Amino acid sequence: MILEFDFEYISHNDIFEYLLQFYAKDYDYSLLREDNQYIFKIKGSQTELSTFCESLNGMSNSVFLRKFDVKEVQDFTPLRQRKQYSLFQYLTHLNSNSYVQNQALIENEWGVFCELDLSFDGNEFIKINKENFKNLLQEALKILKNQKKIWTKNHKGIYELCLFNDDFTCDFLMPCDIKAIHSAFVCSNENLKLLASLEKPLIKLRFNAIFRKNHHLNFSDFRIKLAEDLLSFALCHELWKEDFKFLNVKKLQNKLDDFELLSLEEQILVLKGFEFIDTQAKELIFSKEDKNFARLSYILSYFKQNALILELSKDYEDILLVNKELNLLKLKLPKNSKELYWDIKKDEVGARLLENFSKEFPLLDEEFPLVNNNFFSLFCILGKILKLDEDFLKAGEKLLELADGSKIPRGVKIDYRLDEKGNFDYARTLRSAMSFMLAGVENTNIAYGTLESLAYFLRDINDDLRDKKQIEIAVISGSLFESKALLKNSLKHIRNCKLSDVALRI
Repeated sequence: MILEFDFEYISHNDIFEYLLQFYAKDYDYSLLREDNQYIFKIKGSQTELSTFCESLNGMSNSVFLRKFDVKEVQDFTPLRQRKQYSLFQYLTHLNSNSYVQNQALIENEWGVFCELDLSFDGNEFIKINKENFKNLLQEALKILKNQKKIWTKNHKGIYELCLFNDDFTCDFLMPCDIKAIHSAFVCSNENLKLLASLEKPLIKLRFNAIFRKNHHLNFSDFRIKLAEDLLSFALCHELWKEDFKFLNVKKLQNKLDDFELLSLEEQILVLKGFEFIDTQAKELIFSKEDKNFARLSYILSYFKQNALILELSKDYEDILLVNKELNLLKLKLPKNSKELYWDIKKDEVGARLLENFSKEFPLLDEEFPLVNNNFFSLFCILGKILKLDEDFLKAGEKLLELADGSKIPRGVKIDYRLDEKGNFDYARTLRSAMSFMLAGVENTNIAYGTLESLAYFLRDINDDLRDKKQIEIAVISGSLFESKALLKNSLKHIRNCKLSDVALRI
């Protein structure tokens, strides 16, 4: 009997490929990859294949495995991949389940036991091994239950851990059990599945109403992450038995960003972390002086079609890049409020708008601390006009927060356009927002409309290029797309819009 599995795996790492071969090592099989598809055939008796399928059920799920089909086939030629695989250092179902069932200490499928050093004073670290594991675990439990801290170190940096004590100055919470999550957060089944995956991503979740009220919180969401190594897992497992629900985790030293995801409508977007892209590509990106451009180059190599890269960032100049060479976006923002108002009143309509606006709202009188000419800086200026915050950057962040928290189906139409020379007309955008302010439109509506209208602007550029046969796809990139309002509208309105497995920011 021969079974053929067709897996869709949307990352160019070799983790899933290794796992398949690990669990099929005692069988005759073939494994081929074509783009994002793995075609895996395996031969055996009905009983043997039933046993193999059960082993797949026990295999850790990956965030990059989107779907699979299985069918019986007749043709089969054994073909095994002979290559050097990357080492996967984290916890898997194999060794976590072994600990839960009988407290056995075993390695994961790659032969890794626990890639962790532990410290009780933050200075001297002890390497975890099978011989010292249980003694160090008991000592760590004793310290934590006495409301003190422990420290762990891995290849990504140094972390400080303590029991959750209503302090949200940490970087993320670590649930002691997956069942603890619903005590504090609203979490869909899809997000639960992602959190428990092989990659153990950071995911930002919304607090449930009861938890937020009981803890008097003035913010609505926070990052969480399940244990990714055997010691942290065992700590959480034992603490859960005593009704502790969360650990506070603060990252004190950052050698490598933790892997962070955003889940939206059955798609995943990698926000941070380069651990799970192609190893050679990662090494190349981090060897370059301009790491962001190297990141963009890798994204372009990922797709075979002619692409429009939508690189909208909080940290770099924005780029609308066509076929690796032509940047369509020419964006130059004002350095201060004097320059802003001068550009607004260049024509009679703008002059009249500014005069009426000054009668209802105080005008700005300040320098703008611009670092980059990008849409986020434009949103910071608009946030200042809306009086969202005195701080320039916080005003922009609060505009994004308003848009992301909005429940309205559509916002007001904010004007985005290029002038006759192809330059982006930022003054038109701000003028239209100011007009809605004069009309009494609420800030939330304006904020959401600002993001929604930007997505329409990107859609129009994409459609024009497609009609001219210059591109076939658009690819989302850049940290501005961390905004759910912008991301959701972009995926909804831009034809053939793609996501990659590469983080939005570096």
